[in-house]
Amino acid sequence: MCAAYVSALNKSTTSTSSATTAWLISYKGGKRRSAALVAAFQAKKTSLALQLLPKLLLKQPNFAVWLKGTTCSPSPVDLVATSTPLTPCESTVVPVNPATALRALVTTAVVQQNASLELTADGCGGVYIVYPSTSRAPLAVFKPMDEEYMAPQNPRGYRCPGAIIGETAHPVKKGFLVGDGAAREVAAYLLDAAYDHFSGVPATHFVSLPVGGTWKDGSVQAYVTSESSAEDIGTLRFGVVDVHKIAILDLRLFNTDRHAGNILLQTPSSPLSSAYAMVPIDHGLCLPSVEHLDAATFEWLHWPQAKFPLNPEAAAHVASLDIDQDAATLRAIGLPETSVLTMQICTKLLQKGVENGFTLYDVGAVMEREGCGNLPSKLEMLVAGVKESVQDMSSPGFLVEVDDAIDALWEAADKCRGRSMSVL
Repeated sequence: MCAAYVSALNKSTTSTSSATTAWLISYKGGKRRSAALVAAFQAKKTSLALQLLPKLLLKQPNFAVWLKGTTCSPSPVDLVATSTPLTPCESTVVPVNPATALRALVTTAVVQQNASLELTADGCGGVYIVYPSTSRAPLAVFKPMDEEYMAPQNPRGYRCPGAIIGETAHPVKKGFLVGDGAAREVAAYLLDAAYDHFSGVPATHFVSLPVGGTWKDGSVQAYVTSESSAEDIGTLRFGVVDVHKIAILDLRLFNTDRHAGNILLQTPSSPLSSAYAMVPIDHGLCLPSVEHLDAATFEWLHWPQAKFPLNPEAAAHVASLDIDQDAATLRAIGLPETSVLTMQICTKLLQKGVENGFTLYDVGAVMEREGCGNLPSKLEMLVAGVKESVQDMSSPGFLVEVDDAIDALWEAADKCRGRSMSVL
């Protein structure tokens, strides 16, 4: 990860576990060893490469720990449990989860087996499909931080002059920093994986891979085979349960970029069903700063499925969301407190809305601006109102006031399904 994220992580060590703290320290020191590894490959020192790479399968990129010959501490992603470990593990070894296995698979394929990284034909940022050397079946999708939209090395010309990764305010997407999409991609996976992958976010992890002779940090996500995206199919082929799973994720994360093109559709698993399975991708524009809650974008808000009541499983999932646990997860991967606060407020709004019998449409209508988007949303006005009485948004009292304001909002709401929330 870049220095800016390491700095943010260091500030949050008081609220993270010792295992996470150890991982952060080893990750921070890993850049020196990474440089040595790159130099070894450039010099074609095969012996050194072969000595290091097998360990890469376990804990890349904790290079600093390798030198000491000690057992690597797990990363926050490694701490996400999996019900089906890939291999039997000793009691001292953390079970391998899908994200860790993915990173190992992709790194090995690229570094040892000459897998290729091919830039996609469309998009605003640098997005690479990882193809193994032996087939054209894609392995994963790699997004370098310095090639994101408005980042300094963007291959499509969308650059912000003088921008510094993880420090410069995004010139187009308010509430974000240039190059911080990778952390949000990982955050979406972690917050979903913590609840048995309820929304189906593909395995995602941080990784360093060589692109054009330069090693780059970014996010890697498992490639999902799909028949099409939601923009190619009519909404009548979408199942209510699948739409609700994606909507719940978007509401938790205040997604500012949920459109039909980043919902993948897979062929129905049963010949008796006409509904496609739905897979959400592209979460680099989630969790903006709480000071910029003006750009929520929920394509599903205009689909009829959003107005259906939640089934018992979905309602139980929403009730089970642990805000404190999720906040610790976001801090552990370096997201700023302003983004953590966004998650906390949105989760509270979602939980209380569902608890009081509202639909996901109702909750989404509170978050997203109406019409042309010229007027603030109900959520924006709620946060602004609380800020007038509690100016310090980092104080515990701010969330207490938000909690009370959310209760008042739902008490005053019209529960008629499909009605405009403008009556609030």
